[in-house]
Amino acid sequence: ALAESLELAREKRWLKLELESECANLVNRLKRAHVDFSTYGFCIRQLLNSFDPCFVFNFVWIPRCCNKAADQLRKCAYKNNCTKAVDMDYPIELHDVILKDAIN
Repeated sequence: ALAESLELAREKRWLKLELESECANLVNRLKRAHVDFSTYGFCIRQLLNSFDPCFVFNFVWIPRCCNKAADQLRKCAYKNNCTKAVDMDYPIELHDVILKDAIN
């Protein structure tokens, strides 16, 4: 999922990207990839180094309960076997959830 998210950012030519995850282990490895000498750390470094230095990544840990919109989008995508980017044309049933999440 991380690699696909970063690849989408590359395709869209976004220069700043904030990625959220409820996996504290992943976020810590992403933030400290330069000192993680495990195989996992090597793969993360390879992935991040494949991007132009003008890209700015920010990795944030957030509990799933605090990001209801992302969780609803994940459930909807899984249920519908969706593999497309949603952009702002999200399904109407997610409208209220996304608005509430944006306000909080």
